[in-house]
This record gives sequence, C-alpha cells and structure tokens, in this order.
Amino acid sequence: MQKDMLKGLNLNKAFLGFMVLGAGVFLAATVLFISNRVTEFHDSVVKSAVEVRTSYLALDIATSLDRNWSSLGDLSVVLPFTDRVTFRSFLTREVADGTDVIWAGYVDTAGQVLLASRRQREGENVSTEDWFLRAQAGPLMGYARTSAGEDVLVLSHPITSTGTTQAGILTVHLRPQAFEQHLSELAGSLGLDMVVFDERGMPVLHSIGAQYIDMTQLSVQRALSGQEISTREIWRGLGERFAMSVPEIQTAPNPAVGWRMVTLASPSQFNDAKNTLMMSLTEILGVMALVLLVLSIGFIRIFLDPLHKLVLNAQEIALGDEVLPVENHRTTELSLLSSALARLQGRMLRAEDKVVELEEKLSDGVSADRS
Repeated sequence: MQKDMLKGLNLNKAFLGFMVLGAGVFLAATVLFISNRVTEFHDSVVKSAVEVRTSYLALDIATSLDRNWSSLGDLSVVLPFTDRVTFRSFLTREVADGTDVIWAGYVDTAGQVLLASRRQREGENVSTEDWFLRAQAGPLMGYARTSAGEDVLVLSHPITSTGTTQAGILTVHLRPQAFEQHLSELAGSLGLDMVVFDERGMPVLHSIGAQYIDMTQLSVQRALSGQEISTREIWRGLGERFAMSVPEIQTAPNPAVGWRMVTLASPSQFNDAKNTLMMSLTEILGVMALVLLVLSIGFIRIFLDPLHKLVLNAQEIALGDEVLPVENHRTTELSLLSSALARLQGRMLRAEDKVVELEEKLSDGVSADRS
C-alpha cells in the first residue's frame, strides 16, 4: 500500500527538484556574470600592464637619447679649449668600434668638415646633406639621410664662438640598428612589440617585421596625429593585439625628437592568470553547489521525511488499519500533526467501540423478542 502511495510527485521529490533547478539557474547565471566580469577585469589588467610597460619603454628611449645628447654636450663644452689633435681623439673615442656610433665630426657653418673621427670625411663639404640643412636651424635630434642614401640617427649641437655667433656644428651619427636591437630586446622582455615613427611619419624602429606594419590601423593613425588611444586590433600576420599609441616621446629639456610609438601586446600572454582565476571561481561554485546539495538532503531527512511518514500514517489511519500513530516532536507543526492524528485515532476507536456495543445491544434485544 505504501509503495503505491509513494508513486508520483511527492513533497520530497518536489523540494529536491526545486533546489536542483534553483541551483542550476543560480550557477548558470553566476558563471555567466563572473565570466563577463573576469573578461572585463582581464582587459583592464592587460590595459594597465601595457600602459605601464609602454611608459617604461618610452622612458628608456628618452633616457638613451639623453645619454647620447649629454655626451655630445660634454664634447661641445671642451671643444673651444682643446687643440685639434686632442679633440679628434675625443671624437674617435666617441665612435669607438663603430658598433653604436658611425661617425662624429665638427663642421663649420659653410658645411666644411674640420675635424672628424679617424679623420673620416675631413675636408669634405656636407652643406647639401639633409642632416646639415636641418641642423642649421638649431639643435637636432632625429633621423636624417646621408649622401650615401643611408638613414642615420643624427644628434647635432651648434657651437658658438663669441656671444651668439655660430661657429659650427658638432654632430654624431648613430647606427639605427644598434638602437633598434636594444629597444627590441627591452620590448621583448616586457612582452611587447613596438613600432616607432619619426617626425616624418616613417617607421624607423620596430621589433616586428616591416611587412607586418599596418599604417591603416587606428592606433597608428592616432599616434601620427598626436593622440593617445588603447584599443584591440587585428594585425595582419600577428593576430589580435592590444594596441596603445604614444603621441610623442618626451625628451625635454633636450631637443624634441618628434617620435611617436605604437606598442602591441598579445592578450593571450595573460590567459594563464585568467584561467587560474576562472578555475578558482569554478571550484568555489562547485563547493557551494555541493554544500547546497548536502543541506537540501539534510533538510529532507530532518523535516520532510518525518512529515512524509505522518502523511502515510494518516492515510493508514483513514483506511482503518490498526497502526500506532507516529509521534514526532521535531518541530511545532510536526508535533501538532502527530498529536492530532493520535487524538483522531483515539476518537475513531472509541466510536468503533460504541458501534460494537450498540450492535451487541441490538442483537440481544432482537433475540429476546424472538424468545
């Protein structure tokens, strides 16, 4: 009989199903919400990291330029007080083995090379060369093209004789490849790729292949127009990148170099931390779900099972089965229900006894009449 009563939906199954459904909806909504939040947090972390690393890279560029400019400034100070032989040795020492500095020289206002490292180009006239024409306007720090068609990084410092009269130009020509190699190694250690544009808008330093430089990208356009931006972009041959533009590399109080820079970072380099965070959150949610399941089963065992037994007991009593009423005083409701069932069963038994007694009296009366 009890097995037949247990068939179909009962309170235990309904409660457990409701808890499982509620837990499923809660976990799904939580996972979706957390996933979106983690993605936003991941993007924020990537952006902050790229900004900090880009600032460090720009500072290193400015520091390197400042170091070379300070060295040139020191030479300009001693030039008026040094004889030709000694100063030529200073210029030669500045070039050293030619790894970083290609050439150093002192040129008069007419473009005649008066002194040079290792006497290279002494006596030549460079008045038509790009770097000399630009250096006549004042201190120069930037890329220029030599008569041989080679782009070099030129630092030029005007030399005055008396008052403000310009006597000549002291210059050093740096090898771009050495500068680029240093910056590429630094950018690589920071997890970045970089492209530096000069004042002409030409890419002069880059840690990626020249074929991958896309001048149509928003970050490049903003950098060349003097605007800062942080955005996600798809670069040909590189894939998705987080890009940041630097509108100008600050070199003050030295001459403005006019360089702009775009740095690129792969969002995937931060995926390990993101996946670890997601795994930790998933584990926490899993533990919460397990705890919720255990609590639900405990609630069923402690509160619903006794109620279920009382319901079955009431059904048996209603059917007239001779069973003892179940007693349960775990909660006020269960106590009231079990007491009510006991009283109900007592009344039913007393009623049955009266019926039997009346039947016996009726039977005795009928027997007496017949006799």
